[in-house]
Amino acid sequence: MLAAMLLLGALSAPPQTQNPPTPPQPGAPTTSESPNPSARKPVPQPRRVVLVDEVVATVNDSAILESELRTLAAGEIRRRQAQFGRVSPDVVAMIFEGELERRIDQHRMAQSAKTFGVATPEEVEALFRREVKRDEQDQIRNLGSMTEYSLELERQGRTWQTFEREQRVEKMAQFAEDFSVGMRLRQQSNLYLTPRMLRETYEREKDRFVRPAQAQVDLISFAGANALATANEAAAVWRQEEINSRDLAKRFPDATAIGELLANALVPELAQFALAGPVNNVSPPQQTGREVRLAKVTVYIAARNGQFEDPEVQSELRTLCEQKVFIEFKQQALERAKLRTEVWKSRPSR
Repeated sequence: MLAAMLLLGALSAPPQTQNPPTPPQPGAPTTSESPNPSARKPVPQPRRVVLVDEVVATVNDSAILESELRTLAAGEIRRRQAQFGRVSPDVVAMIFEGELERRIDQHRMAQSAKTFGVATPEEVEALFRREVKRDEQDQIRNLGSMTEYSLELERQGRTWQTFEREQRVEKMAQFAEDFSVGMRLRQQSNLYLTPRMLRETYEREKDRFVRPAQAQVDLISFAGANALATANEAAAVWRQEEINSRDLAKRFPDATAIGELLANALVPELAQFALAGPVNNVSPPQQTGREVRLAKVTVYIAARNGQFEDPEVQSELRTLCEQKVFIEFKQQALERAKLRTEVWKSRPSR
């Protein structure tokens, strides 16, 4: 395994300054041995090895560090922790692996930017230098001076060299995408977005354009002799506060959070309420057997009857088709980039 290691500590301590020997007194016995021989020998200090970072993959001569993956994965890990409370090691490993594959693909595209034939390698490099210089000038303008800009990089734990390296990967990958996908779309879009393609997309995605109303609610029930009064009080709180049924149930006696349900799983009265929308609308208390239930709309999608000829539908269809063609072109460009790059990973994919 490759690793970037920082070696701290000296191989030996610096020699100690010794006082000049005292001349022997007359009549005193002489000896060639020092009274403390070990004091004359330097004591070796043990080496300390500190792991700074780890190279988890390389794409040609470009390295991907574990610290990069931790930064890229942090947002998704925090999101899952907020949603589920805990993220297992297997899920964390899966997130890291996904980010690694995306980062490898980005490096592949970046290293292929100069080989797509749209511009010479020298022209691509000059374009990159101009972009970096423009970003630098923008940052200096925003922060006030070059000194402040340098201090800001230092606060982020970066240097100009690491910043430029990050920018090279991101900007070169963007250049490659624009060369291989953007220009191709601009030059040949009429060849791909044909009426037949639009019609086929409409038929395939018809549920997007023609659909009934859909809704989801958060449900809570109340029991006991004062269920109706408690439900009315809870409804007033729920209309004012952005909380879920679980947190609401903690505030009232004999309240039980049922959780989120689709409208088609509700009794007819609550289903009709949910399908009328909008989001955050709270229902009147609904007597259901011995319980009183309260619902709050959390998801609402209005009914739609969009026809193929409608201008709004045509605009959406063109966007969908452009996205589909964009994905196909980008995949083709990535396959070409793979032929131009060699990848090594410190750990095999699962």
